[in-house]
Amino acid sequence: MGVTIGLLVRQLHLSPDTILLISLPGEIFMRLWNMLVLPLIVASMITGIANMDNKSSGKMSLFTMAYYVSTTVIAICIGFVLVYIIKPGLRDTLTSSGTQSEEFHAPSAVDMILDLIRNLFPDNVVSAAMQTSHTVYVKEEFVKKESPGEYVLQNGTNSTFLGDTDGGNTAEERYPIWTRKTVTRPGFNVLGMLLYCTLFGAVLGKLGHKGRTVFKFFEELNDVTMGIVHLVMWITPIGVLSLITGKILSVSDLSGMVHHIGMFIATCMTGLFVHTVVVLPLIYLILTRKNPFRVTLGIVQALLTILGTNSSAATLPVTMDCCEKNLKIDRTITRFVLPIGATVNMDGAAIFLVVTPVYIAQISGVHLSVLDVMALGVAATLTSIGTAAVPNAVIASIRIYLANMGLPTNEIDIIFAMDWFLGRMRTITNVNGDCMGASILQHFFHQDGSNGSTYENSPLPQDERETGDVPPL
Repeated sequence: MGVTIGLLVRQLHLSPDTILLISLPGEIFMRLWNMLVLPLIVASMITGIANMDNKSSGKMSLFTMAYYVSTTVIAICIGFVLVYIIKPGLRDTLTSSGTQSEEFHAPSAVDMILDLIRNLFPDNVVSAAMQTSHTVYVKEEFVKKESPGEYVLQNGTNSTFLGDTDGGNTAEERYPIWTRKTVTRPGFNVLGMLLYCTLFGAVLGKLGHKGRTVFKFFEELNDVTMGIVHLVMWITPIGVLSLITGKILSVSDLSGMVHHIGMFIATCMTGLFVHTVVVLPLIYLILTRKNPFRVTLGIVQALLTILGTNSSAATLPVTMDCCEKNLKIDRTITRFVLPIGATVNMDGAAIFLVVTPVYIAQISGVHLSVLDVMALGVAATLTSIGTAAVPNAVIASIRIYLANMGLPTNEIDIIFAMDWFLGRMRTITNVNGDCMGASILQHFFHQDGSNGSTYENSPLPQDERETGDVPPL
């Protein structure tokens, strides 16, 4: 309905204010989901880890990370194969300007890895709920004055004399330099919060009965948050309708965009389709000998919610609810696997991260060597793990890729104009992969305890675990 209404209403050429009002219910819908992400991740991770014994948590951790890394590598291989077979950049009508802005200096691969490590170990757990660390480069200039060899560092209105050197050139020349700085930006540092909650839950589990009160607090916090989730679900149809309609109306030239990058969109969609419909179900079938499409049918509500939110983190409450109620996956597994998957399992982003630079290289006439392709694959793997689970976060990474590879960054703007659609398809692939992983874990670990829970080291006594009630004092 959102797509149909959006295409029909486009003929009326509505004003920006009217489009803003149409999108307002969807914006409120997104804000509600984002509001629930932090308490849900904190409560679910702490209680999930505390409920496990050390042996099971270790096995589940190794299996989960092996599954996520393996599927990401497969996704990158699919992206490379398709972009070199289809060659969308050689069949596109888009022409490259061959230039990129000189006012932008992209962080290096080392900077990206260091940012990932810094965010993994936040210096303040409270700020991690509001800020993330990023490396930026600030442009400064060396100015050679008229007198021979005299250098001055000029930064805005400030000048610093650097001294005299030998030289006979008396003309004033400017030499730009870039200074590396670590800054914070608004955003939820999911990696840092996951690490803190994991350590908190592991220590809480070791406290045993002494940690019962704290455990019950986070258990009830999780239940209250899920109760709010069920209330927000009632406005999902209105929110998704508003967001989709508003996005279609906000694109200035929809048909022109599709015409220019049609082959690029087709390549990305083919990769996402192959990975979602062929690769992930095949992995599930081989490991469990069960019908893989039962998982997809069980999370239809979460996949439809993605069409509105375009965020695996914002959809996390619905995803957890679908896995626990429809797929009957144990809460211990969903609380452990899904929050991690919403952060590190970005198979859709991995495909996009390799297709886009190669596509830009093709339309720019730039040949990528084997070493360039290998470096791009490694960088895509690391970046997809560290990409924030928010809408359009991958676009910033793409711009850095292009600048580091010496490719023009101007063409990313037209891709960004259509990313409202591709982003939703990528997120569907990501969430479907998360749920497949949770279902595989349920198959292997469900026999470890009652209803799949591993309660040997739980802070709650056995009678409380079975009934969920706290005995009277």
